[in-house]
Amino acid sequence: MKVGITVQCATCGLSKCPQGRSVPMGRLMCDFECSGYYEDPKVGDLWPGETEEEFGYPLGPDGTCEAVPESIDFAVGGKG
Repeated sequence: MKVGITVQCATCGLSKCPQGRSVPMGRLMCDFECSGYYEDPKVGDLWPGETEEEFGYPLGPDGTCEAVPESIDFAVGGKG
């Protein structure tokens, strides 16, 4: 499962708004009006922390990472 990550614009330094999504009122973000919005690093369709399941549509690879399932316990030497 993919999850959205923060993508920072190399031109203006702000976090990029996901493609096709509106910036919430009162929040300053990089959007299509910035010359760096469509440049690398590329932004995807998800807000940071939003999952592809929540979004409900097919996603490309930009602006996402693979989510680690919550049920996996990575503790070393934990009690059990």
